[in-house]
Amino acid sequence: MSSPNPFVEVARQGRNEWWRYVAGVLIIVVCWTGGQLVIAAPLVLGESDPTRADLLLLALLLLSFAPAAVGVWLAVRFLHGRPFLSLITPYGRISWGRSAIGFAVWFAIAGGFGLIEALLHPSRYQPNPEPLSVLPFLLLATLLIPVQAGAEELVYRGYLLQGMGLLIRHPLPAAVLNGLLFALPHASNPEVSAGFVEVLLIYFLAGFFWALITLRSGTLELALGAHTANNLFTAVVANYTTTAIPTRSFFAITEMDATYQLVTLVVGMGLFYLLLARREPSQ
Repeated sequence: MSSPNPFVEVARQGRNEWWRYVAGVLIIVVCWTGGQLVIAAPLVLGESDPTRADLLLLALLLLSFAPAAVGVWLAVRFLHGRPFLSLITPYGRISWGRSAIGFAVWFAIAGGFGLIEALLHPSRYQPNPEPLSVLPFLLLATLLIPVQAGAEELVYRGYLLQGMGLLIRHPLPAAVLNGLLFALPHASNPEVSAGFVEVLLIYFLAGFFWALITLRSGTLELALGAHTANNLFTAVVANYTTTAIPTRSFFAITEMDATYQLVTLVVGMGLFYLLLARREPSQ
């Protein structure tokens, strides 16, 4: 990088010995896995009503990411001794407007490519015969997907990316490594049945791109908005019949075309960058 990146440099405010990051990752993993076990306990009790059972499953699935954010907070505050807000922005205040723009642009891109696929392959998109049944899922997803996406961003593009940036000065290799770390835990997602290599590459590119725009813009705000939009669109507008986020959506996609998703992701990243990220100052 030609000049210090403000998003990485803010991490230098705290204590950054290597063992602190090792301990921080362990804290995050323990909080995440332990919290998931506690949150999953209500599923053991069961729920007789199918709709309530589906809503309960979705709520618990999304809330299971919250302990990861708690782990990040514990690591940053007590191991590194710096403000939690520094994981999102070095400027002392979050620009929710920037996150909203990132959300709107990515949601529009996802909607546009979804519409194109529906026109090209109408048999893949099955409208929900009971669209009103989607509304409770829409409300729940709107409330909790920011928790799920936000927790992932705090772990990967916040804590881990800032730690990498202290060692890797150039944004490209840091973003590549971050994308790899993001893709690996998703290797067990149900979507990989559509094509293991292609789907894993999709997760890698998503993580890589969100890391790159975070370093480019100097804040986590655009990535937070884009990641939330991506997951919310999938959850309630057009979801796959086999998916890691089971919901009732307005359209059910009966077949995942991994190649189409991969190509449109690359094009969408280019559009997003041209519309938003390239306007940010180079780091």
